[in-house]
Amino acid sequence: MRLRTVICAVFAATVAMAAPISAQERGGSLKVALFPEPPTVVAGLSGLGSASIVSSKIYEALVTYDTDLNPLPWLATSWETSEDGLVWTFNLAEDAKWHDGTPFTAADVVTSYQVFSVENDRLKLISAKIDGVEAVTEHQVRFILKESIPSFIYMMNYGNLPIIPAHLYAAGNFRENPANATPIGTGAFKVADWEKGSYIHLVRFEDYRDGSRPYLDDLYFVTIPDAQGVAVAFEEGSVDVASASNLEGFDVARLSAMDGVERTNHGWEMLAPHGFMWVNTQKAPLDRVELRQALNYALDKDFIRDVVFNGLATPPRGAFDSRTKFFDAGVNAYAFDPEKARDLVAASGYDGAVLKLSTAPVGSAWARLAEYEVQAWKEVGINVELDNNDVGGYLKKLAERSYDLGNIYLYQYGDPSVGVTRNFYSFNDVPGSPWNNVGRYVNPELDALLTQADAVNDPAERAALYAKAQQIIADDAVQVWTAELQFPTLYRSRVRNLVTTALGLSDSFANVWVEQ
Repeated sequence: MRLRTVICAVFAATVAMAAPISAQERGGSLKVALFPEPPTVVAGLSGLGSASIVSSKIYEALVTYDTDLNPLPWLATSWETSEDGLVWTFNLAEDAKWHDGTPFTAADVVTSYQVFSVENDRLKLISAKIDGVEAVTEHQVRFILKESIPSFIYMMNYGNLPIIPAHLYAAGNFRENPANATPIGTGAFKVADWEKGSYIHLVRFEDYRDGSRPYLDDLYFVTIPDAQGVAVAFEEGSVDVASASNLEGFDVARLSAMDGVERTNHGWEMLAPHGFMWVNTQKAPLDRVELRQALNYALDKDFIRDVVFNGLATPPRGAFDSRTKFFDAGVNAYAFDPEKARDLVAASGYDGAVLKLSTAPVGSAWARLAEYEVQAWKEVGINVELDNNDVGGYLKKLAERSYDLGNIYLYQYGDPSVGVTRNFYSFNDVPGSPWNNVGRYVNPELDALLTQADAVNDPAERAALYAKAQQIIADDAVQVWTAELQFPTLYRSRVRNLVTTALGLSDSFANVWVEQ
């Protein structure tokens, strides 16, 4: 079998963008504002973005991605694919160790796949297409596919397949494993202490790779539960890094203008956070497409962009984010049309029954969004009341499908077959998870279209299939789309190499350094 080799060798040259190697300094601490506080920092246990921001310093994946979504080495140093695309061979770092000193090997990748092909809702979707994963040598692992998976390299992202230690985990014992009490990764940092409600403290892993990195002595992820508190902490210098996801839009502009502060919009190319509302499509009266369409037409997406998110958003056109491959700009965008919404409410037979909008305390912008939605729907004759929950209670309602409407944003992971289509497959409505087809949408025609689009190799054919699927999803108003979110990162000018990949704050920080 002849192999086509994909070598991604010059990692340092790709990521060390802020200064030449000789200028990098060792030492110093970095303090990052964080909210909400994650329930765990074990990779793969929580779907919260805040959990990924911390755990990606402790654990690693096979690959990461540049801002053009090209794959780069992480625990894999290079990879090869067969001509038919059915065999992927990854060559692994030979000098990586787990934080307890155990050498990293191909067995860890095999075990991680066995665990997350069951535990991760996105990886589950392709596991049936994978015939096997085997350790070829101690530092080479092979994935054997039953059929073509055009997005396979994107399936290897940190959110799908973080690498966990085989000597502590095995398939079937992940969530209840005692090892979860003491996170052990191969990452550049390891857990030192965690003061609940205050901070998570990570320190340099001295045996990381060749010993030259990481440059920082330690990291503090500081829990600050409100946007005003984050703004004050950043302004006073109590934290060095803050994401706009934890700030008011007007504070983003104000703080960005401060001396000694930098701002970047990079770091979200892979994740593409897409704001929408889960709609329980199997629950009356939301099982009526006319009412779901009315919910969409009643919202002014420009108002949501300008007032709710202070300009840090783009009005969406449907289920695909414009930053995601195969986005179709011609899809139904549900332009603001209150009169049409009223007509559709009447056509739906809606009798004025109260609908509950489930929310979670994840920031003032989301509180404003919910309040605006309730008022906008009232004006077109839809009676909605707020159902406030803590984060855990909100996710529980989604998981149990015991909700009517629920605001959320999810990551799209570059390719629709990784982060988008999972939300619409009929068979992916699996109660117990808040991250799959929570809307309980069932459409065999769409299932067939998505199955074909997710598997075909020709990009033009994929584009045509996904365009048709996007229109079906929009016409059926499966969700209520609110905003393509933009989360600039603010940081002190002395912080270098902070955001250098498409994963932004959810990358390793191995190359981050602070000018002393």
